[in-house]
Amino acid sequence: MDKMIRFILIITLCISILETQSCVSDTTKELGCGYYYRDEGGNIKDILCENPKGCELPSMICGFTYNEKNIIAKQRPKIPQDLLYRNTYKYDNNQEGIYFWIISKREHVSYGPLSRKL
Repeated sequence: MDKMIRFILIITLCISILETQSCVSDTTKELGCGYYYRDEGGNIKDILCENPKGCELPSMICGFTYNEKNIIAKQRPKIPQDLLYRNTYKYDNNQEGIYFWIISKREHVSYGPLSRKL
């Protein structure tokens, strides 16, 4: 009987650990100079900086590339913008679409949102 209770407790513990791990969908990717990509699932996919002087790119980042100097990101903005960001960003005619951003990591300067329109 004692072995059976111990076995049930071990199985219950293993199942609860597996369920807890499967519920966590947050991921981050270090991009250098204190910048990181954050994906909390759903519509929270942004680029943030640990440095208070650093730039932020609001959700939804749908692609990015980076090197030691810059980050280039592709964004489909959430409109209206979430209140969790420091700045309010202006988009062409407040329309949803694809926009691009460039971050100079060393100077902590961002250029964007940029559209494809010439």
